[in-house]
Amino acid sequence: MSLARRLGGIVRLDLKGIARDHVALATLLLSCLGTAVIAALGTFQDRLPGWTPWFPFILAASLVGGPGGFGFLFGLLLVEENDTGVRDALAITPVPLRLFLLVRTVVATLWMVAWPLASVHLMNYTWQAVDLSLAAWLTIIVPLALFTPAFALLIPALARDKVGALAIFKGLSFLSLIPLALFIVPAAAPYRLLFLVSPTAWTVETFQALLAGHGAAALRWAGGALLYGVALLALVVHHFRRAVYRLNR
Repeated sequence: MSLARRLGGIVRLDLKGIARDHVALATLLLSCLGTAVIAALGTFQDRLPGWTPWFPFILAASLVGGPGGFGFLFGLLLVEENDTGVRDALAITPVPLRLFLLVRTVVATLWMVAWPLASVHLMNYTWQAVDLSLAAWLTIIVPLALFTPAFALLIPALARDKVGALAIFKGLSFLSLIPLALFIVPAAAPYRLLFLVSPTAWTVETFQALLAGHGAAALRWAGGALLYGVALLALVVHHFRRAVYRLNR
């Protein structure tokens, strides 16, 4: 079997899993619906006094909520493999389990670059309230995307069923959304640094620096987010391999 066919088979397997899972489909639909609603509201912003200054906050909430939501979607696929016995079947296929892990990590990361980039542009198309270049958006989104596969692999590594996966998702969502408080926390507040425990806080700081026109500071925050994402993903992959696939020698 060629490598291309192997890769295509893995992607098709996951697409079938999403198509038959109502929770996964609901996650996709809610994300699309939320984008559509916010974009639609932008056409009536003249009748919504006071809303425009909050639009950057809305965009930030959409961005930092992504890794938890879509990490839950991809994580559910892996949890379902355990419930249905697919994981045991995969263990005896000619496709190395490391390849499954790599493909799913890459797909989750690419999705979380493509969809947030599309959604923020769709929302901002009607609001016209945030003037950032494509390079600036990529500076925000690319480091953030790495947290999606990390969250996705963490869920099956800690949860044995969908109930457990939902509980972990709630915890990850709370951790991801807490840094939105940075929009109201004074810039000089010493306790502001405590928010950096959350991986998405680095993204919020990057976004705020870009909004303020501080490009150099934004690159530093984005670099920190990227290092955080790589370190977290490496740690989670290591734990996932030991706890789920037991690939470590």
